[in-house]
Amino acid sequence: MKKLFLAMIVLLSALFASCGSKESDTATGEGKAKPTVFVMGTSNFNGDFYDGWTNSAYDANVRRLVWGGGLLVPTDKGELVDASFVESKVLTKSTPEAPAEDIWTFKIKEGMKFSNGDSFTAKDVKFTYDFYMDKEALEATGATSSLHEYVESVTLDEANNSVTFKLKDVIFTIDSSAFSMFILDSKNVLAGAEKDAITPQQWVKANMSTPIGTGPYKIVEYKESQYVKMAINEFYEGNFAGEKPNIDTLIIQNVPSETQVTQLVTGEIDGLAGLVSEANIEAVKGSSNLATNNYFRHGGGQITFHADFGASQLMEVRKAFAYEFDRIKFRNLFLGKYGIASNAPYSRNMWMMYDEGEQLGTEGKFEASLTSYDLLDANGDWDEAANLEAAQKLLDTAAAKTEGAYAKLTKSGDKYLWEGKPLTLNLAITSAWTDAINLTLTKKVQEKFGIAVNVESMDWSIMANNLYGNSAKSERKYNAFTGGTSYGLKNDPYSSWSSTNLLPFGSGSSSNTARYVSDEDLLHKIRYANPTTEAGVAEYKAAWREWLVTVNRDLPLLPLYSNNYFDAYTNKLENFETNALWQWPYAIVKAKLK
Repeated sequence: MKKLFLAMIVLLSALFASCGSKESDTATGEGKAKPTVFVMGTSNFNGDFYDGWTNSAYDANVRRLVWGGGLLVPTDKGELVDASFVESKVLTKSTPEAPAEDIWTFKIKEGMKFSNGDSFTAKDVKFTYDFYMDKEALEATGATSSLHEYVESVTLDEANNSVTFKLKDVIFTIDSSAFSMFILDSKNVLAGAEKDAITPQQWVKANMSTPIGTGPYKIVEYKESQYVKMAINEFYEGNFAGEKPNIDTLIIQNVPSETQVTQLVTGEIDGLAGLVSEANIEAVKGSSNLATNNYFRHGGGQITFHADFGASQLMEVRKAFAYEFDRIKFRNLFLGKYGIASNAPYSRNMWMMYDEGEQLGTEGKFEASLTSYDLLDANGDWDEAANLEAAQKLLDTAAAKTEGAYAKLTKSGDKYLWEGKPLTLNLAITSAWTDAINLTLTKKVQEKFGIAVNVESMDWSIMANNLYGNSAKSERKYNAFTGGTSYGLKNDPYSSWSSTNLLPFGSGSSSNTARYVSDEDLLHKIRYANPTTEAGVAEYKAAWREWLVTVNRDLPLLPLYSNNYFDAYTNKLENFETNALWQWPYAIVKAKLK
């Protein structure tokens, strides 16, 4: 009887304790907080979770969580500052005559660790830069790095736990170009490479989906084409503001685009980033269980002309086509009401676009001063008559010229001819663009404006070979291509607009995809403005604006849209503050689940 009585007391005590635990759904029977889990939906990833290989946007989000940044890390304002594991950074000149500080020394704090508990020291920094600057070993595994373009040498001071970089050139974007590299765990990589008797680069290539980093989260489990499960890295030093993650488990779940919004609304997943279509945006805005952040994309979609081929080599033809193309109609078909157009390669997230007192994200005075290739009527609608007049005025001007390639453009009656045949541009697109392009560039519109357009849909890989100039010159036929562009934290147009990056078509891949010869002096001023002085920053801004005016004038590409992105997520998530320069893997660190 005594034993039975004691057993009943224990049972009743357990029941009371259990009832007490139900007062909060964040507590367990032991009084501890329940582990919090957040499931972020995403498109499929490649599993390439180290920098240098395929670098898809979805893989990049995993990398941001694994590392958080390099020696310099981003802030929510789009700036780069010292990482939390950096004790000090000292900039000096190699000689008094050097135009800018070309010696950068980073001292690493003592006691730092990788997510697996390995010590993290300056030795790992030196190893990482040697790893990515070994061009031959890296390229043998299909990877690339531009570090060798900027860094001349890396010197380790093991006793002082510091690394010194001698830079080849101090360019304005040197912080993002050279010092955002994710730091590798040299002990882990070297041990694996030695065990398998291969190079470190080969070992990383073979172990792409199991990275070890210094960021807020570590990978617990990866299922190819399904999900990445991540847990808090207990050794994380915090982001730029010293913040550490609150959510115990992150699951990045591959979800089909056809069902992703339904899964979010029904609670199967907790978040989606970068929604752009009107239907999806309206669906999440209409849910009482969801919250949203929205901002303009730091990039967009455009038609890229080849400015050195056929009729598109004439600036007047490119600009006439721009007036022929109703971008408002296209955006409504392609995106719905959520999107805007730019008139050159810029976004409203670039600080260079704004004067003092203007707000980022708005149309500032500088943007308003650029030529718009959509002429609107008093109601803000596309004015067909005005655009037609502008297009034909340009074509008439070109047809009247006889020098060089202009001799090939003539006018017979009211018809424009190229080499005696109706003026025609060949436009290469991928399947996603097909309906919106064809419904915008109708036969009726083409006949009115005088430029016929052959639209051909193809796989991205085929189009890319033509866009980048890898196809055989004898097979060249396309004047323009659809595609997308994303911008970095800083903008260096030299890297993709300089004539030094323009190879003859058919002789290799050109990063100058517009095949447009820019003002080299301006590009040089932009690239080599001193990033460490106020005068250098002012010089950069002035030169960049001057260059953008010439690009807008010559129209080497036609921006069609910049998305109004919506990040949607459960309203149980607090302090989740994303923007165009602060993607969700960074913002999730500060966020909390109710």
